[in-house]
Amino acid sequence: MKTTLFQNTARILLGSIMTLAGIGHLTFQRAEFLAQVPRWLPHHPDFMDFIVLSSGLVEIALGLAMLFLTKHKYKVGIALAIFYVLIFPGNISQYTNGIDAFSLDTDQKRLNRLFFQPILILWALWSTGALKRLLNRNKISANQDFYSFEAKLINGQNISMNAFKGKTIIIVNTASKCGLTPQYKGLEELYQSYKEKGLVILGFPCNQFAKQESGSAAQIEEFCQVNYGVSFTMFDKIDVNGAQAHPLFKYLKNELGGVFGNNIKWNFTKFVIDKNGKPVKRFAPTTKPESMESYIQKIC
Repeated sequence: MKTTLFQNTARILLGSIMTLAGIGHLTFQRAEFLAQVPRWLPHHPDFMDFIVLSSGLVEIALGLAMLFLTKHKYKVGIALAIFYVLIFPGNISQYTNGIDAFSLDTDQKRLNRLFFQPILILWALWSTGALKRLLNRNKISANQDFYSFEAKLINGQNISMNAFKGKTIIIVNTASKCGLTPQYKGLEELYQSYKEKGLVILGFPCNQFAKQESGSAAQIEEFCQVNYGVSFTMFDKIDVNGAQAHPLFKYLKNELGGVFGNNIKWNFTKFVIDKNGKPVKRFAPTTKPESMESYIQKIC
């Protein structure tokens, strides 16, 4: 997600503030932060030290990430927003217990601090482009459905996903020189077992992971048929991550996020679409097709 110069400046400023705050946790402002530890937590000195030190280290890590992890800035923005939510109880405790810290020596000042926390959350999300990304995700979901997409078959012919309407569909990004390439065999067996019940498998070769799919369309097609007897539908080579990612995969990633972010982590990530065109399940690259069978059996 591209961000403007103004957003980048705000991101750098917030990252610097977070890094300094983390250093303050560990050194010159330690007593102030200790005073903010919520009263309902155990106030044993060692436990309080652990809370403050841990919070300081996390702040430094997030601050540096805001400054330097520009390729993953939207993820950092979301992580920082979550961090602000997690530490909000400390601000509430300071207000409800009338604790003087950081020159917040009146109820009004402590109340103002409570309202500042949502601003920090929005700052983190907006400056990293995470806010726009989250809003766009909802927009994509509202304006597009699976059947509205098109893709190019391995023979170069365009086909609409509408051609598979009413089918249970597995979409998988594939590669010919990967340790997971033998999954072609399991996918073909799954297809043969359930194609009469309406299962369709759509394979999308991708060369983004260690360049393990560098061949031409003809070479890929021959490899799949000769080595694994692939008879399910194969498509032309595409990107699944980044700015040039195929729109279908952008949609699928938005609909079915992964454990550590939406991006596809490796070859043979598998998305399941039900008979109504709704993405319902995402399987990791290491999940073998035979382990998917019980789920496919239920929805076919």
